[in-house]
Amino acid sequence: MRDKPRLSRRGGWQKSRENPGTCPLQALAGPHMAFLSDGTGMVNRGNDSQYSAIALPNPPIRAWGWLPPLVFLVLAVGVAVLGLNTAVFEWLNHLPVITGDALWANLTVYGNTVVAFALLLPWYRRHPEVVWAAILAALPGSLWVGILKPLIHHPRPAAVLPHHLLHVIGPRLLANSFPSGHTTTAFALSGVLALSYGDRKWRAACLGMAIMIGLSRSAVGAHWPMDVLGGALGGWLSAWIGVIWARHWNFGLRKGPRRVLAVFCLMCALALFVYPRAYPQARAMLTMLAIVLLGISLREWLQGRQSASHASDQH
Repeated sequence: MRDKPRLSRRGGWQKSRENPGTCPLQALAGPHMAFLSDGTGMVNRGNDSQYSAIALPNPPIRAWGWLPPLVFLVLAVGVAVLGLNTAVFEWLNHLPVITGDALWANLTVYGNTVVAFALLLPWYRRHPEVVWAAILAALPGSLWVGILKPLIHHPRPAAVLPHHLLHVIGPRLLANSFPSGHTTTAFALSGVLALSYGDRKWRAACLGMAIMIGLSRSAVGAHWPMDVLGGALGGWLSAWIGVIWARHWNFGLRKGPRRVLAVFCLMCALALFVYPRAYPQARAMLTMLAIVLLGISLREWLQGRQSASHASDQH
């Protein structure tokens, strides 16, 4: 009887004598699906036809899960104790006067929920586990924002500061300031992408992008720094929950749910041609983003069809 590769208890595929270091599903992945050989392996679905051969990154999360939220919490306490909320806001809100409005308008729309789900579209074919983790992360993130905003009902800067001291880009919002919904969305998505892959530079880039989106909420005059820190805290914790949850519940990796999620992300990408309209300075960028996302997804779909056709011809 042949010694077949098997999934070890610690994760990753154990080597066999005949084919060391090879996963039994690796040959099924095809050129359009990356195989992670750094000890993570691929998910073995056995004979369950509902699943495809899916490469799961599944790296250890370690301090990247709890350390960023802890830093955000400490910063929030520091801003509150030192009474720096207004001073930091005024400094951030003055940045568009130096850099121009377009930069911050283009940054802040990436915290929009529709934009965030559209950005997941290119991931659904090669790494549907990332899309599934982001969907799960949206649940605690929505609760974080949906409960705290009306509960705290904190006024926004435009409702407190004189008009001549406030630079507003986009709509002038007045109520339900804490926490920032855009920041929560940005940190939830960036957190999922960061925690799903073990590369430190990639994780730092995801965190840095989320920070810039969060800062843009004060730059456009929509949120206090405390709102941004609250959104960062809730968003990253939501990402942590979503990634761990997705690793224990694989419902979203079945073919049916995967297709539903793909259609949902596709509709969000198409919506970028007309939505959101709150920041007209970002209209050209959103249109270009929609074209790029749809183009990448079309290429991935065609490569998948081509690989499937080659596989069927060989049989």
